[in-house]
Amino acid sequence: MKVTVRWKEKMQFEASNDANNAFAYIDISDPALEGEGKGQSPKQMFLQALAGCTGMDVIHILKKMRQPMPSEFWMEVNGQTTATDPKVFTRVSLSYFINGDVDAEKLLRAISMSQNTYCSIGAMIKKICPLSYEVYLNGIKIFSSS
Repeated sequence: MKVTVRWKEKMQFEASNDANNAFAYIDISDPALEGEGKGQSPKQMFLQALAGCTGMDVIHILKKMRQPMPSEFWMEVNGQTTATDPKVFTRVSLSYFINGDVDAEKLLRAISMSQNTYCSIGAMIKKICPLSYEVYLNGIKIFSSS
């Protein structure tokens, strides 16, 4: 696995993968550092990687369980950081939002398998700070790890 990050201008970088697919602009929103906020910050990309990793796991596991696919599925990730440099994460919380005719017990099992076995990004985060999560099915909170 290989990615390339190429400087474009000011604080803007373009990221691509080993298949040469350009996928994201990296930037910061701090004008004092010449950032323009035209892309994702590295920390935002890190949190998005967590959501993408666990989200793919959950869909894959639900398919293997022969569950109907959700009509909607999204995640929100919040990261708290230290106030001083380097501003590292001190806590990460993840919320799963699923709408549709998915069995709650099987959904929780799929998420648990992702959280505890398959999601490598989550495993890395757990080595640096606490990671909690909650699950909403059709607008109702059905689980909270905190």
